[in-house]
Amino acid sequence: MLATILTCLVVMTTPITDTLSESRVTAASKLAVPLAQTASLTASVFMEDINQRGLSAPKALSGIVPNLDMPDYGSSMTSSVYMRGFGSRIDNPVIGLYIDDIPIMDKNAYDIQFLDIRRADFLSGPQGTIFGRNSMTGLLSLTTLGPGDYDGTFAEVRYGAANGFQARASHYTDNWSASIAYNHSDGFYTNIFDGSKDNSNSLSARIRFNKDISSRVRFENILSANLLGEGGYPYRQYIDGELLPVNYNRRSHYSRQSVTEGAKFNIYLPSLSIGSISSLQLLFDRMDMDQDFTTADMFTLRQGQKQWTLTQEVIVRPENHPSWWNWQSGVFGFYKHNHMEAPVTFRKDGIDALILSNANKGLSTIGYKTDFLEDEFPIYSDFLISTYNLALYHESRFSLGRWLLTAGVRLDYEGNHMSYDSKATINIATIPLEREFTPGDYRESPTKYKGSIGNNYLEFLPKVSAIYDFALKDGHDLKAFIYGAKGYKAGGFNTQIFSDILQNRIMTEQYGVHITDEDVTAGNTVYKPESSHNAEAGVKYSRIGRNYRLNFSSSVFYIDCHDQQITVFPPGKTTGRMMRNAGRSHSYGLEAMMSFTWKGLDINASYGYANAVFDKYDDGNQDYSGKHIPYAPQNTIYARASYDFTLSGKLQGIVIGTDWNARGRTWWNEDNSLSDGLHGSLGADFSFRFRKITIFGRLDNLTDARNPVFYFKSVGNSFFQIEKPFRWHIGIRITL
Repeated sequence: MLATILTCLVVMTTPITDTLSESRVTAASKLAVPLAQTASLTASVFMEDINQRGLSAPKALSGIVPNLDMPDYGSSMTSSVYMRGFGSRIDNPVIGLYIDDIPIMDKNAYDIQFLDIRRADFLSGPQGTIFGRNSMTGLLSLTTLGPGDYDGTFAEVRYGAANGFQARASHYTDNWSASIAYNHSDGFYTNIFDGSKDNSNSLSARIRFNKDISSRVRFENILSANLLGEGGYPYRQYIDGELLPVNYNRRSHYSRQSVTEGAKFNIYLPSLSIGSISSLQLLFDRMDMDQDFTTADMFTLRQGQKQWTLTQEVIVRPENHPSWWNWQSGVFGFYKHNHMEAPVTFRKDGIDALILSNANKGLSTIGYKTDFLEDEFPIYSDFLISTYNLALYHESRFSLGRWLLTAGVRLDYEGNHMSYDSKATINIATIPLEREFTPGDYRESPTKYKGSIGNNYLEFLPKVSAIYDFALKDGHDLKAFIYGAKGYKAGGFNTQIFSDILQNRIMTEQYGVHITDEDVTAGNTVYKPESSHNAEAGVKYSRIGRNYRLNFSSSVFYIDCHDQQITVFPPGKTTGRMMRNAGRSHSYGLEAMMSFTWKGLDINASYGYANAVFDKYDDGNQDYSGKHIPYAPQNTIYARASYDFTLSGKLQGIVIGTDWNARGRTWWNEDNSLSDGLHGSLGADFSFRFRKITIFGRLDNLTDARNPVFYFKSVGNSFFQIEKPFRWHIGIRITL
């Protein structure tokens, strides 16, 4: 790995064996203080809660973290994230994801199955000064169970709805650990055209190893891999207020293979702690999609990626520092190479409706007509995309009496380059209206669109914060904080629009007409970074009594966003989608979280409100200024209560719990003509705990609600996906 050839290495904190410690410094290579001492709203879910509640993926944290929404739709590729009113359906996310201190560099790898997650920590608000790109509205840090955290073996098997089956096993020692898991589901949606379902199969594995090379040098290696195959995209056409069944004629599927190799070093010198995190990330995935999602045979997309990424981070901290001043400095860089193939195949109905009908409208006025010899033809699009980044950052913390002041800055440079090669070859005939087509009328007509394009940008990301400790006594702790920072989301390229570009070239080169009034060219393939200025203020309160503990935190925030990235479809019956910078927008709101434990009783609640509005957005056809930003819910609500009955004897305890998770109102389009209100899902769980065996179960969507989770348009048609129906599972966990 890169770390072995570096002379400077980054420090990580010593492993903590207490998996429930709330004072633990998470995202250890980044955060130099516990979460309780950070000037932002934070939420943590621990391993015991993850197992009890049946939280199986990052999407399950929606609502638990106020204002966080990761809707479950499409496939594991469509891992969209919305936070505090902002987000996007494709390309770069608005939150960062770290797993064991390693940054996950592609959104397609965000939707993973949890495997021995020790804790999940979420930091709300911009974290770009320390974590960089794409952590514009928050950061999710997942820490897995590792060597030294546990000594022994445990295994689990569960079975549930849709013939769902999961089996996993793990073994832990002081120096190494190994985990493996398999998941299967027959799926919950049926395509009535051929009876296919959104089934899924996945296999995940992780091996961790650590070793003290000397008294001053510590090494850790983490190797993880994932294989996934699933049906997907159960979209239902929406006509005149009625949802039709899932019904389309072409196979839709998603597969993914990913491997992450991470190496960590720590060096402890007399005056400095230096350390490093290196990673090599491989991602190979393929999506097959019926893009019109109807029984018409119009067009399909196959998108495949072969991607590799190298990341390297170095952080330096002082071992000895004044009591009033502490600091950290770091350098981060990555290089990502992606070879993408995205051919769009036009079928018979698509050729007739999208190409020939437009061409013949124009030709008929001069007495001619046109036809293709092929009933179907592909538009090939190949891309080589390189992204590179280098960042320097520093953060200082000043302890002045009851005040903890923090100031930081990051200089982040990023460059992008794309080579594209889009082409199609068809046999075209153009003849007078009075004639019939004959084989001799057709001539081969190749169309090409080849070139390269690039951009680069430099981002300056400052932050300042202040925490005031009221220094209460008798078990009370009250802190107030204020926070200001800049965040940004990286720019990129609109690869999915190239089929439309080539269609336009075919029309203009052959017939001198356009498919749409708006000519889509290579200039539409680049979109700029999205940036925001953020202000937040809040309080954190805790009370520890004789038999109880109370935690409460709340904040208000304001976000001023520039060049917001919005997913749009070009006008008319087009095949692609594209990212566009929307000008300016803002969001303001509040977040609150509460937890209370008393003996065996555990109560948790969270609420988020975000009012996100376009300030300036005119797409050339309509002015959306003043409209609510679509897809991000205005409210999120989560409430949970559980009780742990501690028993003596063979049965050591029984836990029962119930929760409610709600979201809404959600606007589904930019003109706000389509929306739905607040709606929630009710769940329940139980576990019976023996000395080495736990029997557990979970019920989701108890009311079998069928609320929408996603909306879009394709070829002028509207589609929804509704949430999964009532689900259940039961399982057994054995600990040795």
